Amino acid sequence: MDIKKIEFVKCLSILFGFMASLFVSVVVADDKSEEEFPLHREQAVLERDLNSEDYQRVLETMIPTDLAAEWQRVAAPDNFLAFARKHGGIDKIDADPMLKAAYKRRRDVAHNFLELMLSEYAKRNVKPPFDLENLDKVLEPLLESSAVATDTLPETSVRVLLPAPGSETQWPRFRGPSGQGTVYAENVPQKWSVTENIAWKIELPGRGNSSPIVWDDKIFVTAEMNDRQDRALLCYSRTDGQLLWEAVAPRPEMTEPLYWKNTYATSTPVTDGEHVYALFGNAGLICCDFDGNTVWQKNLGLFQMAHGPGTSPVLYRDLVIVMQDQNQQDSLMVACDKKNGEIVWQQQRPRSVCWSTPVVVRVDDHDELIYNGSNTVIGYDPATGVEIWRVNGSSVEAVPTPVIGNGLIFSASGRVGPLLAIRPGGTGDISKTHLFWNKQRIAAHVPSPAFANGMLFQANDMGILTCFEAATGETLWQTRLRGKFSMSPLVIGDSILITSEEGLTTIFRAGDQFEAIAENDLAETIFATPAVLDGQIIFRTDSHLISIGK
Repeated sequence: MDIKKIEFVKCLSILFGFMASLFVSVVVADDKSEEEFPLHREQAVLERDLNSEDYQRVLETMIPTDLAAEWQRVAAPDNFLAFARKHGGIDKIDADPMLKAAYKRRRDVAHNFLELMLSEYAKRNVKPPFDLENLDKVLEPLLESSAVATDTLPETSVRVLLPAPGSETQWPRFRGPSGQGTVYAENVPQKWSVTENIAWKIELPGRGNSSPIVWDDKIFVTAEMNDRQDRALLCYSRTDGQLLWEAVAPRPEMTEPLYWKNTYATSTPVTDGEHVYALFGNAGLICCDFDGNTVWQKNLGLFQMAHGPGTSPVLYRDLVIVMQDQNQQDSLMVACDKKNGEIVWQQQRPRSVCWSTPVVVRVDDHDELIYNGSNTVIGYDPATGVEIWRVNGSSVEAVPTPVIGNGLIFSASGRVGPLLAIRPGGTGDISKTHLFWNKQRIAAHVPSPAFANGMLFQANDMGILTCFEAATGETLWQTRLRGKFSMSPLVIGDSILITSEEGLTTIFRAGDQFEAIAENDLAETIFATPAVLDGQIIFRTDSHLISIGK
């Protein structure tokens, strides 16, 4: 071999050696970068979603309104712009291989996720609200910071009021005795299937998204019947599922336009142990005794709004209170005498779109009716309907019920909207004085949160399950569950129960790390939150009432 060839081979060898060492150094930098700068919990879920079959199935079901919120997940904490600002800017990042690798990983996650969103918009022939010509400009408008608690927890006393004496041993309303999803029962089943641990299963006469409620041996649930012409309150035996009676509401003069997911029997009834109160939209509010006799019926006017009505009535002393915001007609805020249905008070609310159910609480020496409305959470005097306080900051289309815990009021709203923690005890506009913390773009649209062991647990509609420290709003962990979700989670001792729309129930530990306990599949569509009493779980599916356990 001549000298020139030898020198060329040597140069080539040196070049390959340099490239190999450079490759190794980059790989080492990447590995060390992942150890030194791991992704934030929400960013890690975003990265996993890029290659998740479960997430792909959820994406296929999203409507454009869902996508309009979903793409904004790109602004999850620890995004590439926030990472650059935290570490001194892009020049310092470029000078450090580990920082550079960490920054690139976050930028790739953002770019790839937005590419995925663009492809979903294209499938629906809808113009996306962003483009990828400048990734920084897409992200920058979304980066308004969330407020973080910097003060001590409030000393104001706040607790939920029960709808009637004896309610603590029953399941009298949406999400149980307190309306907060807390189960006061032991020996609740943790394993079941379509054939295992089924006490009884009966076919319902029609659809409905209302939850079952229970008082002693009676189960009450609503349904639309006779080709959706009738709306009825049904009573079943808790022992064997036998139908005891049905009470049909008067047929309305006109029917409400509904979203495909909604029904004419979506409102969950409420009981005081003597009578049951059920709301049927344009068919009005009805009161029945425990023998199925209609005691009174009240026409509350027309319900004209996007997707149709969905709120549930609440009881306070001798009042039945109904709040339903509407955008095509005046919103409804009314209290009826529960003995005869006569209106005791009625107040105005602005036109908007909301399906939230209010909660009544005791704050120090007075009672408050708290409603999670569009753009504003408001506390009212439940005896008169007069406003006491308000906090701005929620988003439009609020659905979740407010949750109480750690001396705070928690409110979630909107598709990937804000999660607010509010100090109780204020008067007037308390947005600047009583907003304890807020988390942007993380709240669920439909499911309400659940409070347990000093933590707040929330499953959003698209299957992301998050645990927050209630006192600070810090995200403790986040994971993805299979499927989509409408039901609100239930707290059973030191565990949480949540069921997907596909009928898959996940039970997990109510702790600062995700720990699954059981998965149980009923293989039926479930939008309603189940009732739990005396070790028995009662599911309302798209077509059945199912009793799990004894």
